[in-house]
Amino acid sequence: MTLLGINRPLDTTQVKLWDERDLSTSSRRREHLEILLCQKVQIGEDPTLCEKVLDYLYLSAFQQNINRITVQKEKERSVFASLQQVIITSFAILGMFAFLAAASNKSVVRSSGVIPPTIERQAN
Repeated sequence: MTLLGINRPLDTTQVKLWDERDLSTSSRRREHLEILLCQKVQIGEDPTLCEKVLDYLYLSAFQQNINRITVQKEKERSVFASLQQVIITSFAILGMFAFLAAASNKSVVRSSGVIPPTIERQAN
């Protein structure tokens, strides 16, 4: 077995246990690397390679968490910006309707033949 610098098995039970371990997930691999690190320290071997791999795994997990948080914050900003645009557009459309309604009311008053009171006073 040459995993992480182990060239000889310590005993047959250790080899059997290592072969039966589930290494499918990152947390399981990290857990088994921690066990391997402790075993190397106990028998007096150099654990630097295990430490480097564990550091890499911890830092990569940390970086994944940071990336996930960053993506989530960007999504929240995007949703807020979209909502802000919808609200601004709604008020703009509402303002246009109010302006058109006011303009159409003035044209109805002028076309009905009713003279506004201010015009009558000026004519007299």
